[in-house]
Amino acid sequence: MTETFPIIEVDRESADDLEQLGTKRKFWFRHFPDEAVRWLFKAEERDTGEDWAEKIACELCERLGIPHAHYELAVETDSQTPGVVCPNIAPPPLTLVLGNQLLFERDPAYPAKDDRKYGVRQHSVDVVIEAVGKLHMPPTPYCQKLPEQIDSALGVFTGYLMLDALIANQDRHHQNWGALRSDVSMLAPSFDHGAALARNEPETKRERRLHGPDLKYNIENFAKKASSSLYGAENASRPLDTLEAFRHFSASCPASAQAWLRRLSSLTRDAIESIVDCIPASRMSTLTREFTIKLLMVNQGRLLAV
Repeated sequence: MTETFPIIEVDRESADDLEQLGTKRKFWFRHFPDEAVRWLFKAEERDTGEDWAEKIACELCERLGIPHAHYELAVETDSQTPGVVCPNIAPPPLTLVLGNQLLFERDPAYPAKDDRKYGVRQHSVDVVIEAVGKLHMPPTPYCQKLPEQIDSALGVFTGYLMLDALIANQDRHHQNWGALRSDVSMLAPSFDHGAALARNEPETKRERRLHGPDLKYNIENFAKKASSSLYGAENASRPLDTLEAFRHFSASCPASAQAWLRRLSSLTRDAIESIVDCIPASRMSTLTREFTIKLLMVNQGRLLAV
């Protein structure tokens, strides 16, 4: 029997900073009163699968060597609310500067204070490449498993976009990437992947895409619909899809892109299954497990055909 991922128990009484993120409740806490690093608990109260999607994405990053925030499955002890926890990626003296602020620093006309996260056409490939190109590499602890050929922040960020295409992450908007700043500005590790892996696709549609009679209504066609939050140009009518976004960045650093793809080619189906199968049955149905593995395999194949 496959051993499941551990579930961290979190006591709300240990919270030292309550926050609200959209419709998601979250709070900062310390495992122990004298612990230096704070952890963030993000509740999964809507039963949309954000917790297992976040954990699977984290484990894929670990296998691929992509710098990432580390997530563990969690449960709030008093309410038994599921969720995830992760350590603060910007403990003092570091501060996290999000992409919208970096792009505003580059160009004061950038709509950094716009409430919109999606449909921001100024969040285009060229401006993001320019902004990321000025950053230093992520802090050393996040870079321990990087491919040897990756030696720039832009090369690392290209790996983030490969990840987005692999996990169908449509949430790389201008507040879901950034820099860690102290005396220099370093690319932050990849974070916040809970909207990936079609985690809120209804079970009936998963069943139809996996086993239905309509060959056009399949996972292969479904995978092509994953949209990024990046635009090819400010006047573009629609955002790039996740594979197109990776291709655009690959053109700017082809050696890094090929290094990431070689790493991706070593990810076997058994490895993918071993990650997905470690999600507890209470959080992920058998059908969802089958659908998720198939989606990852399809997207891996699409990437390796680039």
